[in-house]
Amino acid sequence: MHARSAAAAFAFALQLLFAPVGPARAAPAPNARPAAAPLRMSLDVDLRESPRRIFHARLRIPARPGPLALVYPKWIPGEHAPTGPIRDVAGFTVRASGKPLAFRRDDLDMYKVSVEVPAGADAVEVTLDLLSPPPAVRGFSQGASATSSLVLLSWNQVVVLPEGAAARDVTVDASLRLPPGWGSGTALETAGKDGDILRFKPVSLEQLIDSPVTAGAHFREVQIGPKAIPHFLEMTAETDAELELRPEQKSALDKLVAEALALYGSHHYGSYRFLFTQSDSVAHFGLEHHQSSDDRVEARTLLDRDLFLLHASLLPHEFTHSWNGKYRRPAGLATPDYQQPMKGELLWVYEGLTQHLGQVLTARSGLTTLVQARDSYAITADAMVNTKGRAWRDLQDTATAAQLLYEARGDWGWWRRSVDFYPEGDLIWLEVDAIIRETTAGAKSLDDFCKLFLGGPSGSPAVETYDFGDVVATLARVAPYDWAALLEARLHGKGLHILLGVEGEERLLRR
Repeated sequence: MHARSAAAAFAFALQLLFAPVGPARAAPAPNARPAAAPLRMSLDVDLRESPRRIFHARLRIPARPGPLALVYPKWIPGEHAPTGPIRDVAGFTVRASGKPLAFRRDDLDMYKVSVEVPAGADAVEVTLDLLSPPPAVRGFSQGASATSSLVLLSWNQVVVLPEGAAARDVTVDASLRLPPGWGSGTALETAGKDGDILRFKPVSLEQLIDSPVTAGAHFREVQIGPKAIPHFLEMTAETDAELELRPEQKSALDKLVAEALALYGSHHYGSYRFLFTQSDSVAHFGLEHHQSSDDRVEARTLLDRDLFLLHASLLPHEFTHSWNGKYRRPAGLATPDYQQPMKGELLWVYEGLTQHLGQVLTARSGLTTLVQARDSYAITADAMVNTKGRAWRDLQDTATAAQLLYEARGDWGWWRRSVDFYPEGDLIWLEVDAIIRETTAGAKSLDDFCKLFLGGPSGSPAVETYDFGDVVATLARVAPYDWAALLEARLHGKGLHILLGVEGEERLLRR
């Protein structure tokens, strides 16, 4: 695209980008996905000692006599790296028919142990403790997850499974025991409650691990969005005062749900829950799931207007992942179990497009103003211009090497580069939107791509994989353009090709 027309298209796109979409079309009836379950195991978790940062778990796993390899989840969906916290597992024991079995750890794969199941046994019983880290430990779900008054449980932390078992083909009967009087929120459906013990309806291991739990002594549930499709804000904090939601915050969150449903035109869940935790003693991040998101921020975020503004795009970003990342997923990230390495080459779509759409929904919902949204894009563009590592490392390599860069130190980030497929991917998709609007004389936009690529039929959680060719083909259905050439240039080019055309690059070089 010519530099002058690029500038005009960007200006036009930014004027229209954050305009509310309006009500969504009626969604098709849900489609339940049948699940095969050749293996059924039980998992009982006791969190009564979570104030001491200790989680207790007991599993019963069907097994035949002979050699049995058990594996602990290593590659955790959404974390894009082998982050399963195996170092924090203690008290690991295996028994069969009440007798302890010796286990041997694989000397190459630290996440695998082997036992010999004795004759006459039809199952093994495994017990383990998870030692949740202290407040200073950051990261994703392997970071600090428990305080004296609240806890976040990621089920992958307290489970093992037979090697080679596909997560969607393992059925789990799970229960959870909480400290007395604590409230909780999760996307899992309860089958019953016995005092402080919650018993959940049987689900696949895939769905279990995709459904974390937030719980605490200070807990509040608020329904948001259109009443026809239940959405909830499940809040935990260190005090009751931090659970207060101002009317303007509630109104913006209501609109966030409505705008997302309008943008994507469908939903892939029966209900959705934002697990919103406010504490200075847990790791701060957002992690996506089909029917919920794990959203952790500083204490007093709802009370402090500056903190709330700082995190305004967190819920829109993680909510968008229900469509982009969970439902539509790069083929390299859709592994059948948690042991196979994931390939991150399309994270500029998975995370970059989500970063862009999250910003759009933040503005459309009123969580930020239009001026603040534009300023955010200006800050992102300026940051990318001043990331000198773009001279040697192309954007594609930041996605391919994501598992290294997530854990990289912060110093020298301008030269090493970080997970830049978030901010630079954001700018790529802003450019794509500008091109669609220009080539169709404003008749279409990236919204049309979202409905085609991310929408699909409404229903239960499901995964539809894609590759680079699918992205290009869907863009071509929206607007004619050499999308493959554009995207290849943005992904593999180096230097200051910052999505503004030659004229824009020369202007930036003269600064």
